[in-house]
Amino acid sequence: MKKFLTIALIFITNIVFADVGMIVNKLKPYFPEIKTENISTSQLDGYYEVVLTNPSIDVLYISMDGRYVLQGAVTDLELMTNISTNRVNAIKQNMLDSISDNEKIIFKSENEKYVVHVFTDVDCPYCAKLHANMNEMNALGITVKYLASPLEQLHPNAQSAMEKIWCAEDKAIAIHNYKTKRFLPNSPDCINPVAEQLAISKQLGVNGTPSIFFENGLNIPGYLEPEELLNRFLNTLAQ
Repeated sequence: MKKFLTIALIFITNIVFADVGMIVNKLKPYFPEIKTENISTSQLDGYYEVVLTNPSIDVLYISMDGRYVLQGAVTDLELMTNISTNRVNAIKQNMLDSISDNEKIIFKSENEKYVVHVFTDVDCPYCAKLHANMNEMNALGITVKYLASPLEQLHPNAQSAMEKIWCAEDKAIAIHNYKTKRFLPNSPDCINPVAEQLAISKQLGVNGTPSIFFENGLNIPGYLEPEELLNRFLNTLAQ
């Protein structure tokens, strides 16, 4: 009996892999970089979930026979939630969490209640304005974790400046001094994550700074006052 079950399981598994292989072949003409690891079962009966990562994060659903594709907002009417957006946000948050805190510049709240990741450009005026509110954000229980997203077209010297900052002995002091006093540390060159974080920001759909990510992966582009940031955070938690 056990041998029969093992054979049956192998047979079923082979069918599943064959189906995924067929799905990959169906999608290749549209998404040349698609791989089997981008495809998994989904919460939609009869559909696979397909995670796209190039040029940016997206999710679509394809019927198991490879005939129908669902892309865009997919809503669960019982829970009244957008399952496609929630899935994309979860993927984005996993990407942010996978980056070591040692590669981020962190301004930690002593009474931490919330954490935001902020893609910043040190020559961006609204990024400087956001940073000027750091004490107030920390007082509200918001920890800010900076990631690098220098915008070369707008600020051609930003990437080299940020590499100096990320190579400083104390990155938090270095970024604070540059954002508030335009003082750039004379740091020795080092292996730094600036270019890698810039690539990640593009994958996450960041096209301007500051770009704020909440703990559920929701992205809020642009500047927010501290109280408004807190209210937006509380509203996302209530959903």
